[in-house]
Amino acid sequence: MIGIILHSGEWDRIYHAFSLASMYSALETKVTVFLTYWSIESLANGKMNCGDEKKNEVFKKAMEEGKIKELTEIVELGKAFGNMEIIACSGSMEIFRYELSDLPEWVDRIAGLGEFLMNTEKVIFI
Repeated sequence: MIGIILHSGEWDRIYHAFSLASMYSALETKVTVFLTYWSIESLANGKMNCGDEKKNEVFKKAMEEGKIKELTEIVELGKAFGNMEIIACSGSMEIFRYELSDLPEWVDRIAGLGEFLMNTEKVIFI
């Protein structure tokens, strides 16, 4: 199984992590996205921020013009193939004092890093 650790809270990185995960799922490869720290913070707040205004504008315009899909659409597509799981890090959730209900509904569950790594053969860190 492929594991993607999503640490960054920058929206373009979050988007690309889920694009990778969705493609792996479509290619019939099991993939788990493990959300940590700033990715949890960004997803809980629902704010699109790529780190600077120029990136934000490019990203927003591309979405408005239909050149890229909405994040939820990418996630739902990947999940439709049945090979993608999304886990929020229990330690990060505790630090930020979030509950599973604070995150988008497509986040499957909360678990620790050890459990994530025990089931992962290859890790991508974003």
